[in-house]
Amino acid sequence: MVSRRRFLLQGMGFLASGLFLAHRLVGTRITASASARPPLRPPTASPDDARFRASCIRCGLCGTVCENGCIQFFGLDEGQWGVLTPYIDARQRSCTLCMRCTRVCPTGALSPVEHDLDAIAESVRMGTAVVDPDRCLSYLGRVCGYCHDACPLPQKAIRLTPPAKPVVIADGCVGCGRCVEFCPQTPTAIDVRPVSI
Repeated sequence: MVSRRRFLLQGMGFLASGLFLAHRLVGTRITASASARPPLRPPTASPDDARFRASCIRCGLCGTVCENGCIQFFGLDEGQWGVLTPYIDARQRSCTLCMRCTRVCPTGALSPVEHDLDAIAESVRMGTAVVDPDRCLSYLGRVCGYCHDACPLPQKAIRLTPPAKPVVIADGCVGCGRCVEFCPQTPTAIDVRPVSI
């Protein structure tokens, strides 16, 4: 049998834990890593980030099935873009376009797409890669081409002009970030600008 004192102490402990968690969820702060630019979301997420956040139930299934482990989740202190919503940090680990996340989403926040490069090229628009010629080795007189070699859609999303200067084809780029992950420059000479409304 639980004594009244022990019951009260446990209750106060639970109350304190609940208040702390509520403060972390409601009293969110914008971290230094947060930016004014919308995050890179998983494939087929709505370009309207508010709409995506409203339809995502934060179940985490997309990150569980991701074959490359590129899907991360915003923490409790990162409320600007939706606590526990998925995002991709392409520099750390890019999307391999396996499309598993799109097939497991229970709410339709991500629309199903088969693992077929033609279907992916047609229906996925996560963002568009942008080359910074002031940082790109090929534009600075050295031959590189890593971004082109890493791209799952070469010649459709990115092509090289002599001598190995990358040119992004905006209509063909799906924004997977493979080029960003494999860029040898620090900071990168190529970045993905997320699609947003």
